Amino acid sequence: MSKIYDNTLYYRLLRFFVRVPFVRFFRQIEVRGTERIPQGQPIIFAGNHQNALFDALAILFFQKNPIVFMARADMFQNKIVAKFLKSLKIAPIYRIRDGFENLTKNEKQMNGAVDVLVNRKQMCLMPEGDLGNQHKLRPLVKGLFRIAYSAEEKLKGEAHVKIIPVGIDFNYYFHSGPDLVVTYGEPIEVRDYINIYRENQANGLNSLRDKLAESMSPLMHDIKSTAAYEKIYRLCCLGTPAYLDILLEKGEETDATTMAGLRFDARCALSRILDEIDTANPEQIDVLDDFCKRLKNLPGSPAEVSEWMDDKQPGFITVLLMIISIPLLPGLLMNFPAWLISHQICKGVEDKQMHSTFTFTMGLLFNLIIYIVAACCLVNFTGVSALYGLLIFFFITTYGLVCERARQALRLPLRRMAWSFGKRGDLLKLCKADYQKLKEEIKKMVKNNEEVVSKVF
Repeated sequence: MSKIYDNTLYYRLLRFFVRVPFVRFFRQIEVRGTERIPQGQPIIFAGNHQNALFDALAILFFQKNPIVFMARADMFQNKIVAKFLKSLKIAPIYRIRDGFENLTKNEKQMNGAVDVLVNRKQMCLMPEGDLGNQHKLRPLVKGLFRIAYSAEEKLKGEAHVKIIPVGIDFNYYFHSGPDLVVTYGEPIEVRDYINIYRENQANGLNSLRDKLAESMSPLMHDIKSTAAYEKIYRLCCLGTPAYLDILLEKGEETDATTMAGLRFDARCALSRILDEIDTANPEQIDVLDDFCKRLKNLPGSPAEVSEWMDDKQPGFITVLLMIISIPLLPGLLMNFPAWLISHQICKGVEDKQMHSTFTFTMGLLFNLIIYIVAACCLVNFTGVSALYGLLIFFFITTYGLVCERARQALRLPLRRMAWSFGKRGDLLKLCKADYQKLKEEIKKMVKNNEEVVSKVF
């Protein structure tokens, strides 16, 4: 009987076919710290949890080996769904909210998780316990640490469990085309804490929990403030171009390899400054946020608005892009039903952190159906062989993915055209003036707090 951690052919094929559209869903992806991950060792990946399914896929798709995940038990109530999730190497874990009577079932699940580690395989738990809706590290629950200590004890020194802290960042959650930055931190050796655990289990759990929280925070966009969170997050996004301008002026080198990484680093640095300002002089946060009053009326997330306001693309380039996109119209129409369905579903989902997951899964499912139907129609019409039919399917799929990327690229030019005239155009001019003033204030703030920025990197 196969184990949940076995690398089956079905799993490898499914992973390959899902990974292709996954990486195309994002505008840019930067993955950092993969060299820190030891091979052939019992590993627990511990990442922040803000974007539902995408958090797990962001960890999985940049590792060579299978990863066993643990997810909330209410997802496994349907037997068919439960079997499918197990085939994806996802196992249930029960929480207090699932009912006290169900907590007794956790012993079996915990033993299964320990078995994964004892066999030198990789697993992943989101130590925050549930999905969050803010760019901040929330309190960690203790289930991960109980599994880690149990496995360390059972291994008896033949191998040692390592916890890999992971920072996962999406610059927005609402639709396709965001940036994704995944950062793997230095491994935490569970054996370094095992004696504390043996002497006092509570102290051992708390010590390891504190170490993991301390390690995760620098790897993600972790806004400390609670009362001023929304203002600080908005200022971090809108202030990103100003911060990048300062880096360019100084000619400073960074470890980022993509613009996605640079934008992420900028938001982290700005949040560090703004958190300290909020502690020392919270009124200054309000002064900066006053520049955003009109900017809040613009469509899109704060990250998208910042790029829109900073965009200097000439109008004729927009027209040229529209002309070049004409050959892509059939593909855009082919993708439209999946986009419309996911859009309608997301309208009924209040948690915006779930929107991109629904957009991706619905797009994957319905576009696949449409591509298969289109390929079958062409094969039937042309009378070609099955082999040529397979090639047609791959061509249609590739064409569809290219068209989706084009739609992402056209989002800003189309928005710019829609806001060029009438009352919208007048509001946009005022917004751009406010944005330039905010940008200058952000630059002054960064230059006055260079010692704070240096602590971030």
